[in-house]
Amino acid sequence: MEEKDREIFINSINENRLKMYKTAIAILKNEDDANDAIQDALYSAYKNYDSLKEKSYFTTWIIRILINKCYDIINKNKKIAYIDDSITENTTGVEDNYEVESSLEWVLNKIDKDLKEIVVLYYYDELPVGDIAEILEIPQGTVKSRLSRAREQIRKIMKKEEGEFDG
Repeated sequence: MEEKDREIFINSINENRLKMYKTAIAILKNEDDANDAIQDALYSAYKNYDSLKEKSYFTTWIIRILINKCYDIINKNKKIAYIDDSITENTTGVEDNYEVESSLEWVLNKIDKDLKEIVVLYYYDELPVGDIAEILEIPQGTVKSRLSRAREQIRKIMKKEEGEFDG
């Protein structure tokens, strides 16, 4: 990579750091895994930077690479057995070091994976529909319909939860 391209690459990464972090955390919900995914994505992007013909598409390109790396980590982690939460719920006197999920993260875990991906890119990363379509390699109409379905699922989940709390 030439020095000029290296500077452009570094500046582009710096401009997209927050988007990358938000995306990785929203998908993986684990800081260590998110950092691993970001590192893998950056390495892959650096190695393949010359293959990016249109540098103005850097953001969509790097986010797509990151999403793929996140799902690689998820697939790798599926092979690891986790302790069932119900076992630890009844223990007393044990301090829980894990942060409580935000309501949004909790709701996102309840909706379909393809809808969650769109919601993360649209609301967390604040990407326009056109960029999301490019990243996911789907038509803009599909992005819009999935956003609509996601909003509807979220409304239903929230209504159900309100009903359970009200009585």
